[in-house]
Amino acid sequence: MKFIIIFLMFFFLAGCKEKEIVIPDEVKLEIKSESIEVFSDAHFYDLIGDTNVKVTTENKLLDTDKVGTHNLNFEFEFEGKKYKKQIDYTVVDTHAPVYISAPTSRTIKVNDDYYPCDEIVFGDNYDRNPSCEISGEFDLTTVGNYKVEYVIKDTSGNEKRKNLNINVVDAISSSNSNNKNTTTLPLANVIESKKNDNTMIGIDVSRWQENIDFDKVKNAGVEFVIMRMGINSDIDKDISMDTYFKQNIEGARNAGLKVGIYVYSAATSKEKAREHAEWTIDALDNMPLDFPIAFDWENWSKFRKYGISIHDLEETFNEFARVINSSGYETMLYSSKFYLENIWQNKHKYPVWLAHYTNETNYEGDYFLWQMSNVGRVEGINGNVDIDILYKNKTSLDLN
Repeated sequence: MKFIIIFLMFFFLAGCKEKEIVIPDEVKLEIKSESIEVFSDAHFYDLIGDTNVKVTTENKLLDTDKVGTHNLNFEFEFEGKKYKKQIDYTVVDTHAPVYISAPTSRTIKVNDDYYPCDEIVFGDNYDRNPSCEISGEFDLTTVGNYKVEYVIKDTSGNEKRKNLNINVVDAISSSNSNNKNTTTLPLANVIESKKNDNTMIGIDVSRWQENIDFDKVKNAGVEFVIMRMGINSDIDKDISMDTYFKQNIEGARNAGLKVGIYVYSAATSKEKAREHAEWTIDALDNMPLDFPIAFDWENWSKFRKYGISIHDLEETFNEFARVINSSGYETMLYSSKFYLENIWQNKHKYPVWLAHYTNETNYEGDYFLWQMSNVGRVEGINGNVDIDILYKNKTSLDLN
């Protein structure tokens, strides 16, 4: 009896099993085998090549957040009948890590405790902890000059090399030179060389400038001020308001200057970025601004310590921008030429405030604000101040 029951159950289940539909030989469905770059905005239809079928699955974004083989089920129609098929696609990482800070020459005292990889800073678009090794021989117990290479590498095998000259000496002489760069840039010089119908001249300030006479600043020729509002110096600290912000925003507005703000953030996650954005929105309390809110991230020396990837940082900024923009304000990215060229990958999605201390920038990306100097001198401010150039033809802002 028990055997009969088992047999009947097997027969019933077998009868209920869906009959596999065989795809006809006449179906022509080319699946492209090209690999897809990690974090790319690839869509399902990008995988479909030459075909004589009607694909009915929507053209959705593919999962490209993880390197490796992925599979996808989709449906199509051929001669009035519906079919299902599974395809595989491969996500790869072809980008080598990036050197953020790495000296090309080091003078080391003999028998010193030194390993070159310990002091450099680098990052990778995908890996949170890419590796570093030294190619070549050096001996810290023997005086001499050693030419070696840094080799930074990610788990996909992408690597980048950089030369390093290690000079091992008996003693390192101390330098008593107190020479400091005392060069400054008077605002009048900037106005003479940069001011025209297409530009506006401005400054950006924080508590470092202390008390500012904004009437004198305006009379000197300044047209706008961007001031630090929020400061978050490290990931284990809370965000707080710049101690001079309220005084600065009130003084600048009373003087009739255009105003904007920036937030100095050390956020390394979407959660922390969201917290900083929400803090900014609450602190503004619907205060009108003439510029997008600038996201300023500068803790590059701690990039390895934070254990993040370049993509992690990119997602952090994107989340800050998403929250700010959803509140009715706009966002811009502040960064220097090196990081705009080597780190920030989606900068084209937002207005850019470029920092490049030179008389003529050769940055080829898009930007509408240029911080051209950090040693500006302006009447009404004691000491140095950053000077900025705004290009009216590069922005849709109403600055009349």
